[in-house]
Amino acid sequence: MHSMKTKVALLSLLLLSPLAAQDNGTTLLAKVKSYSEYNDIWGYTAPDGREYAIVGTTTGTAFYNCTDPSNPYEVAFIAGPGSIWRDMKTYDHYAYIVTEGGGGVQIVDLANPDSPSLVKTWGSNYWTNAHNIYIDVPDAKAYVCGTNKGMRVLNLNNPTTPSLWATKSSPYIHDLHVQNGKAHLGEIYDGRYKISTVSTNFPTRDSISTPGRFTHSAWANATDTVCVTTDEVNGGSIATYDISSPTNIKHLDTWTINSNSIVHNAYIIGDKVYASWYTEGFVCADISDPSNIKFEASYDTSPYNPGSGYHGAWGCYPFSPSGVIYISDIEQGFHIIKVDGASLAFDHTPLPNTQNEAGPYTVEATITPLKANATVASADVWWRVEGGSWQTSSMVASGGANRWTGDIPGQASPAIVEYYIHATDSQGNKGWYPETSWPGDDTYSFAVGVIRTVYFNDFEGWADEGWTHGMVKTEDDWQRGAPAGASGTSQRHDGTSWYDPGAAFSGALCWGNDLGNAGNNGAYSSFTENWLQSPVMDCSNASNTKLLFQRWLNVEGAPFDSARVLVNGNVVWENPVGYSGEKFNILDASWRQQTLDISQWADGNPSVVVRFELLSDNIMELGGWNIDDFRVISLDGSTLHDTIQLTGPSNLNVGSTGTWTLSQAPPNSRYWLLWSISNAGSSVNGHALDLGTPIKVAETGTTDATGSASITSPPMPLSAAGMSLWLEAAAKKSGAIYDSNIIPLDIQ
Repeated sequence: MHSMKTKVALLSLLLLSPLAAQDNGTTLLAKVKSYSEYNDIWGYTAPDGREYAIVGTTTGTAFYNCTDPSNPYEVAFIAGPGSIWRDMKTYDHYAYIVTEGGGGVQIVDLANPDSPSLVKTWGSNYWTNAHNIYIDVPDAKAYVCGTNKGMRVLNLNNPTTPSLWATKSSPYIHDLHVQNGKAHLGEIYDGRYKISTVSTNFPTRDSISTPGRFTHSAWANATDTVCVTTDEVNGGSIATYDISSPTNIKHLDTWTINSNSIVHNAYIIGDKVYASWYTEGFVCADISDPSNIKFEASYDTSPYNPGSGYHGAWGCYPFSPSGVIYISDIEQGFHIIKVDGASLAFDHTPLPNTQNEAGPYTVEATITPLKANATVASADVWWRVEGGSWQTSSMVASGGANRWTGDIPGQASPAIVEYYIHATDSQGNKGWYPETSWPGDDTYSFAVGVIRTVYFNDFEGWADEGWTHGMVKTEDDWQRGAPAGASGTSQRHDGTSWYDPGAAFSGALCWGNDLGNAGNNGAYSSFTENWLQSPVMDCSNASNTKLLFQRWLNVEGAPFDSARVLVNGNVVWENPVGYSGEKFNILDASWRQQTLDISQWADGNPSVVVRFELLSDNIMELGGWNIDDFRVISLDGSTLHDTIQLTGPSNLNVGSTGTWTLSQAPPNSRYWLLWSISNAGSSVNGHALDLGTPIKVAETGTTDATGSASITSPPMPLSAAGMSLWLEAAAKKSGAIYDSNIIPLDIQ
């Protein structure tokens, strides 16, 4: 575990999950918690077929007999140097255990696996601390990586007295997988997956940057055609690659179970990926088509909510001959599960934002049973408003193959409605959508009301437009301009590579700390404290106010360096402080939207100021802030009906013209004069009109600075004689739709 923290749609709010474990296509067989905190896990199978789990803790290593996976029992505990990091692998009838606590590698004899014994601790003259170990069993080589002396490779031909075979000093290798003469390296601080030939100098075959630029691990399938990597960052993902030509790695797909959570370790067996995913628990993904990763199953081991950082599942071991999975959870201990596979498949188009308060909001989904002889027994929509308590609406089979519908009742605006779908098949298997490790860990959401832009700046103007910047100490390096794509490597204990954007998110310009132009290196200074501040924004008519901006941020983890967002002097976001001893460097490798709820300070406030701050210490300077497409929005109530005044004749003769005037519309806004033969009401883009369908457009244009417009019709044609129509005006401004009263029109 080395890392940082950092399908959320506009105005989507992630829920807090219930504090209990949950299975989705899995079954819990056993759980043991005997120690305060746990780390990695591995397994061992004795020659007679007995199966064992080797479980790391912060004070040593526990060994469990798991031959009956429903009743595991501890057979030994071997104490070791205290550390939150401990890693272990097996060779022959020995276990090899390394730790960041120092002391070399512990060699444990498993000849009698019900009574493991420590043979010796070896290698302290070759390294002090180590992070991970991998053993290529056919080649009898142990790869000790993440040491203070680089990666040390040991020859295990004499298992109790290894010899040093090779050293790879740089770059820092966090973890690796070796098979068939190729080493698959996770170069975490360079954000790179690399294939090297196994030899004393490890020549590179090819390398590729991983999506999150924080490559924690890499694992190839048995045929050396596909590899999976993990990026141990908040919102990190697993990614698949075509490695059939090891000199030409090709990225295939990127996938995450929850965009707020952090993936850790992943392995491939057949066409499945088995991963430990911190607060999500154990996750199994289907890579039968490695270009289209799909959810298969999960088991949530942790009571922590998504986005809570480095808690929950640390490691998993999927290689036991019996097919059971071992999982280590940092706080919850040792778990044994079996994977049953997904029971239900879902297809659903999320509901859009709406101005319709009457409802209902109909949720439609195709729910397909996947188990033999199973049918869908029941389905429900779980929904809540503004983060309140969950409620359910039953879904009913609505005709068509596996089609189900359910209604969420209408809601008074303004409101945010979150929902997810839950179903059970006739065999008692459950599933939910979105597919996460706990139902509702991620949701769909829609707004009831009008989304209105209060302020927007893409920083493309000729001047700074009221934005100011300065420093408290050392240097003000805030610049507005075109970013130069600077990059670098900085370190406190280990080297960390960072990358600034090579272009603004939109247009040509953005704000940032040292954009890397004109001889600058792109990094912020040491011992600095500086800021960028918005002009005063009037939010006096705003409600449910949100701040949205595009961010590209590289900053060392708190408390060493700090990146903050403040509203009227109140901190609304800052880079987090992590797990004890851990580094939460934020290393954005692409633009990403950040959404912050600022309603507490902005709603109804005529004077709102947003401030970005950066503070650093004397070691390890990265790229800092880059900001683009800054936006403040308000979610207003659906009170925009009949706000436009439409006046004009209600009777016309064939051959005559008519003039209608609209007033009290938004100034300089697009308008439409609409007509219909019905006044039964209808909805257009979620906005309720008085006209019924079908609706026709008679005229369109732009209102003047007072919000007025005048429309004169052509002469009424003879074919219109005897018709009775209804007229209504509509206008659109800042994403909001406004309408008028309706006027009858009889043509004679």
